[in-house]
Amino acid sequence: MLNPDIYNNRRQRLIKLMGKGVAILKGAPEQIRTNDTEYPYRQDSDFYYLTGYTEPGAACIIDPNNQEHPFTLFVLPQDPKKEVWTGWRLSFAETVEKFGASQAQDIAEFEAAALTAMKTSSRVYTNLNHDKAHQYKMLDQVGQIRKEVQRAGGGPEGLESIGAITHGMRLIKDKVEIELMQKAADISASAHCKAMQTCSPGMYEYQLQAVLESHFVHEGGAGPAYTSIVGAGDNATVLHYVKNRDKIVDGDLILIDAAAEYEMYASDITRTFPANGKFSEAQRAIYEVVLKAQKAVIAAAKPGVSFQDLHDLDLRLLVEGMLEIGLLKGSADEVIKNETYQDYFMHKTGHWLGLDVHDMGNYMADGDSITLKPGMVFTVEPGIYVNSKSKAPARFRGIGIRIEDDIFITKNGNKNLTAAVPKEISEIESLMKSK
Repeated sequence: MLNPDIYNNRRQRLIKLMGKGVAILKGAPEQIRTNDTEYPYRQDSDFYYLTGYTEPGAACIIDPNNQEHPFTLFVLPQDPKKEVWTGWRLSFAETVEKFGASQAQDIAEFEAAALTAMKTSSRVYTNLNHDKAHQYKMLDQVGQIRKEVQRAGGGPEGLESIGAITHGMRLIKDKVEIELMQKAADISASAHCKAMQTCSPGMYEYQLQAVLESHFVHEGGAGPAYTSIVGAGDNATVLHYVKNRDKIVDGDLILIDAAAEYEMYASDITRTFPANGKFSEAQRAIYEVVLKAQKAVIAAAKPGVSFQDLHDLDLRLLVEGMLEIGLLKGSADEVIKNETYQDYFMHKTGHWLGLDVHDMGNYMADGDSITLKPGMVFTVEPGIYVNSKSKAPARFRGIGIRIEDDIFITKNGNKNLTAAVPKEISEIESLMKSK
């Protein structure tokens, strides 16, 4: 957990933006894996962003209309018999002290307290994400209160996602968040280098996955920030290939899209390299097209540039490169207009990054693309994917290449948080020789 003042400052900003609204939030539910065992618990990102609380079974009310208790945490009560199995819990008093709450109460009191808070609010904000039971309960409660106050007036006008406020807040990272993201990036970068040095024909994709993910945990990360992609040969042309079960063959390219989460913050890195340590002529041709586009987009990323401008630059350079090496035919303008490039490049250039690997925040505002501002962090990940069933020239079939870095916008330009992972062909080949 970060300094409690950080979370308090976020709540104060939220309160100003809510006016007389109230935030009634539920922590993420535990998810069953098999029978009576759960997946490793991970807190809801918006809930964590505002509270710092990472344990299951929690909820909170942030209520500017409640002068005595503007921030109440609802948590599971202490239970020594259960805690022998699951670990010791803080008392209510300790919870107040550690998390800066006005008060802490038993989670059993949450529903009644939520109804009371709604009655004095102008609007109810909640986390409308993956907990359907919570969503339906909140809709029912707002409807119940609306009926009660229909003749007397007052009460909430409606229910809205807390993301309408927090996702804009989360889009701009503060100094502490950038430090955590840099740590996540550093752990991930060293894991990618280790995977390159470990790789050899005859291994299995899952063995490289094990190299990566064990390194994430060994270096202090929570584990993968998302499901790791380790695709060899034609598997690298599948954008979200996650089976990771095939044998690596001499001559394959390996596409690894994998990164660590550290203190709730994600990194996101993709590198593509030859299993035998040496790019073939065809692999090199496509790789250089992707790398040229990626480097140009990163160089162009600075305050005032729109997100769409970066994608347009990426697309133009990828198309021109594919035309030059004979992967596409026609003129660049025709290819872009007719979208025939989508046979080989079918996704956007990048996405926001933060507490979620595909972090929250709009890409458009009032019909126009968002312009970059200091504090934003996003990925730049051009790619070309030529599957074995395509009509491309035979020498290119079965080649999938993506190169991805995490870019932090500064006052005067940007910083590449993941620059420690080699991506120049000569650097990759040299690193793989050093194993």
